[in-house]
Amino acid sequence: MRHKSLTLAISVALLAPSALNASMKRRLYIDFDRGQRVDGVASAVMRGGNAFNYKATIDPGTQAKDRPAVVSEGCKSPPGCLRVSLDPSKPGAAKNKIMFPFWSHKRPLPGGESGRLRIGDGRTTKISFDMKLDRNYDTPLHALLHFQIFQPQSVAKTGAGNRPGGPVIALNIVPRSKRRNLSPDIQEFVIAIRNPDAQKFVWFDTRDNTVLYRGAIQKGAWNTYTFQITSSPLRDGGMGGRVIFLMNKQKKVDKVVHWGFSPKNYNVLDTMSIELGAYRTPDKSGHQTVFFDNLLIER
Repeated sequence: MRHKSLTLAISVALLAPSALNASMKRRLYIDFDRGQRVDGVASAVMRGGNAFNYKATIDPGTQAKDRPAVVSEGCKSPPGCLRVSLDPSKPGAAKNKIMFPFWSHKRPLPGGESGRLRIGDGRTTKISFDMKLDRNYDTPLHALLHFQIFQPQSVAKTGAGNRPGGPVIALNIVPRSKRRNLSPDIQEFVIAIRNPDAQKFVWFDTRDNTVLYRGAIQKGAWNTYTFQITSSPLRDGGMGGRVIFLMNKQKKVDKVVHWGFSPKNYNVLDTMSIELGAYRTPDKSGHQTVFFDNLLIER
């Protein structure tokens, strides 16, 4: 695989507020099909020369025989869904990543700058997507995530022991050494946050400050993941807010927690991205394929 950004053109429905409907939100809905409707309202489908083009971030050393693609087999809502795969790492790879920033911290967005996701702005963001792990999905050796709200660093290097930013809210797969359910048909996952006092996994469960929830999923089965998040300055000077997580419409988390890093105190940007794909530490043997469908982002 060439180590450069990959462009994938997909059908996108965009809705933005108007004078006729002030209650309408900044919204992005992608079902990876040729056309779509949103909540029964005819949407503007962007394709061809007017298509929203999403460029995946692909790290050096990342290998994938099955390149990222919109496929037409086994989708949650046919005819199309997104497939992302990782193969064993190239020697010397620092990490492997194929992540699509569907709501970027720097690229054009529905509604323009007013739709930007900014830490501490007090606004609520809803994110929902369907995800399926391939039946031959390998349990990762170490860290691997498929969804993240990413807060970038503002400088390339930071002081010793200071590693702000990164995946401040994420869905991580539990690594092999921390598994409880050893069935080959099951994978375990955690919903995790990151802040100055919660940056590392030890147990991959709620004993870690970074873990909000731990669950299990059947390989080859579709599940719907929904997040509703708010970011505000907290009284103690940190950043955080309410985080709600639902799985298949069942509420699993509803907490006000610290998440993210204050740009006033750390070398981070105040803008953040919403990303789907596959991102892991190097793995010399692992194969992981994940599918996504019906992505909805509302601001």
